[in-house]
Amino acid sequence: MTSSAKILVSCFNIAVLMLSVSVMAQTTSTKFWFGGVDPVVLVDWQKSGPKSGPTDFMELFKPDAPWQLASSRVVAFKISMQFASRSSDADLKTLITDLHRRGITLAIEMGMLRNDRGCGKGEGYMPQDLLNNTMKRIQRFGGRIDYVAMDEVVFFGHERYWPDKQGQACKDTVEELVHEVAASVTVIHRYFAQAQIGEIEPITSNQNFDPRQLVKDYLAFADLFRSTTGSNLAFFHVDIAWRSKNWRPGIAPLKAGMRARGIRFGIIIGGDPDYTDDVSWTRAGLDQLRTLASNPATAPEDVIVQSWQSLPSHYLPETLPGTSTWMLLQVENMLH
Repeated sequence: MTSSAKILVSCFNIAVLMLSVSVMAQTTSTKFWFGGVDPVVLVDWQKSGPKSGPTDFMELFKPDAPWQLASSRVVAFKISMQFASRSSDADLKTLITDLHRRGITLAIEMGMLRNDRGCGKGEGYMPQDLLNNTMKRIQRFGGRIDYVAMDEVVFFGHERYWPDKQGQACKDTVEELVHEVAASVTVIHRYFAQAQIGEIEPITSNQNFDPRQLVKDYLAFADLFRSTTGSNLAFFHVDIAWRSKNWRPGIAPLKAGMRARGIRFGIIIGGDPDYTDDVSWTRAGLDQLRTLASNPATAPEDVIVQSWQSLPSHYLPETLPGTSTWMLLQVENMLH
């Protein structure tokens, strides 16, 4: 072999090694989040008629709860604004204490837009006194919010155009949304200066939405958020409308755009609402993740195992196929 050929082979081997290290680094840097239907949300659901859901949420926070392995890899546990503001004192304190014992940070999903304007009384919005009161409540029980996930403020504040039982859409500009959100961020940081602010938004082609336009608006929001607040979004988690026919073209450009801005890209993994049993529902979600994770252009850095559906019917144990913690454990094993 000539010296030139030896150099080429050597360079090729180095390139392969560097690629392997890069893939390994990407895989081991995956962060796992967990959350889902809590007792307060379940009661709210049932006010409008019979609806099932998991009833063992609070069992997760017992010291001997059977999700020891899955919980050891979780970075953040995400609670709803409903639970944070209206759960019993005992339940909130139990959750905060156990997450601290396990070394899991607390995240909260919430609307960040005012609902007192005669429009937009739905997802993405909240009463103005709720934010202050909830921050005080969590602080009072020794809690520390490390992550705030803004709940689809761009989609429901800017994209949504249809009136429904919750009133007319506000149709604010992206600039108007950012200024309103920034005011809520200031309130949050008054109580929890370390809280990192990120965003959840859907990718869908339902109701004739163009995923490519959604991506443009989400990236514009990210840019304006940085220029207005002086900080990047800490993460962007996409809530994929799995039933919509044309969501796939939106994922790769969304990830590329967020990564170019230094924003972590994540995907919320649930199951298929067309299934009516736990095992089929969770396996469908795992198949969705496996497909996305196999492509570097769509592989998530954060994986959020979370359901706002009736299934899975149980959180525990992690050893029983079809439970939420079993699904979490499979996700961790797939990507760890």
